[in-house]
Amino acid sequence: MTSDAPGAAPDPHRPTAEPRDQLADEVVLVTGFPGFRARALVDLLAEREPKAHVWLVVPPAELEAAARALASTPISSARLRLIPGEPCAIDLGLSRQTYAELCARVDRWFALYQTTDVRASRELANRVNVGSAREIAELAKAAQNLAHVTFLSSAIVFGNHQGEATEEALSVGQSFHSQAAESLARAEALLQRRLAEAPVSVVRTPQVLGARGVASSVRATGLHRLLALVSAAPGDSLPLPPGSGRLVQALPADFVAQALYAVSLFGTRGRAYHFADPEPPALGEVLEQAAAHFGKRLEPGAGALGRLLLNNPGFWLSQQSARALSEWAEGPTLATRSGDRLLERAGLRAPTLLSYLGSVLQETELLERERLLDGAPLGTPFEAVA
Repeated sequence: MTSDAPGAAPDPHRPTAEPRDQLADEVVLVTGFPGFRARALVDLLAEREPKAHVWLVVPPAELEAAARALASTPISSARLRLIPGEPCAIDLGLSRQTYAELCARVDRWFALYQTTDVRASRELANRVNVGSAREIAELAKAAQNLAHVTFLSSAIVFGNHQGEATEEALSVGQSFHSQAAESLARAEALLQRRLAEAPVSVVRTPQVLGARGVASSVRATGLHRLLALVSAAPGDSLPLPPGSGRLVQALPADFVAQALYAVSLFGTRGRAYHFADPEPPALGEVLEQAAAHFGKRLEPGAGALGRLLLNNPGFWLSQQSARALSEWAEGPTLATRSGDRLLERAGLRAPTLLSYLGSVLQETELLERERLLDGAPLGTPFEAVA
């Protein structure tokens, strides 16, 4: 692995598979590493394209973590490059020489430097989401060989919209629950206006969980916080919370990586692709399995609610519970017509949450042990990136 960081040393690895011939020697740019979504994508690139050149623009403070994450990748060290930079800064925070090299060499770009974190302030959310979209448009205008940018977005761009959200729509009269949601919608709108210059396809998903094997760098989501409440609840008998009939939409990072990769190969410039759980479970089903995992029982009747309120009167009404439940407030249903066709072409199918809920419960326990469920206040842009 080569690195532009001062004092970086090569770390040789041996590829384990042959790449697709037509993609060999392409330069693939990834932003968002070493976030867990980007880690899942780089793992997939190592499997599918071990002879591609993978360049990673990484914030300087994250270079050490990035190098550790790449230590076991089968991509040849000569084809890995760590580039200190800031994906939401002007010219990606790069020197003029390095930026010119990207403009001359990059063939594809996976843009995973976004935030959906409800804790992000207006300034930070705009800096990350709108800033990274602006830099995509600017580099795409100057890049000589850039054929495709795959931009990871989220269902949160539809805000409080109720009912179905189509892949063609972005403005549906919605208002927003968070600064991250509003700024991500603005980022998408910016890229739509610049399509003549930027060959971008957008991927929208529900919230992204760790890979189906427990990702070591997973970030806490509303689902993790809700499952942790079950673990920490007093007594062994729990009532169903308000809204337990709502559907839980989530996807694991390893599948999202597969979907992003498929869009990079088969996606159409200017089109958005939705991916979602084909059989989303009800929140009550998820909590029932969580209760069994944590040695508790879930009861639908008023008796359990009365006993819980007697022991802990503010449990489901506490600020922590309300925050976790609010992230599951009814929102849009992602229509996945184009996404489904693309998955069929790629031979893929989105997994349902119940098939890997055991891994999510293990992630929850890991986040509890490391005290990462609420997290420290966000400071740097990368701290807001999953």
